[in-house]
Amino acid sequence: MTRRVQFFNTSSQFVANGLQRAMNGIEAEVRPVIEQKHAHQWNASGFFKRWLLRRQIEREITECIAERLASISPDSLF
Repeated sequence: MTRRVQFFNTSSQFVANGLQRAMNGIEAEVRPVIEQKHAHQWNASGFFKRWLLRRQIEREITECIAERLASISPDSLF
C-alpha cells in the first residue's frame, strides 16, 4: 500500500505558539531526568516529604527550562 504525502508550501514559515512549543519540548526532555534523579528519595518518603520533594523537583525543572531558554534569542520570531 502506497501512501501519498502532500506538503503545503507556506510563505511565512511561522509556527503557531512557537515559544510555548519550545518550552514544552524542553520540559519533556528535562522532567524525566530530574524525576529519575529523585526517584530513590520519592520511594523512601512519606506524604509530607513527597509534598516537599515535589516542590523541589518542580523548582529544578523550572530552573533547567530557564537555562535552556536563555539560548533562544529574545528577538526570535516563531
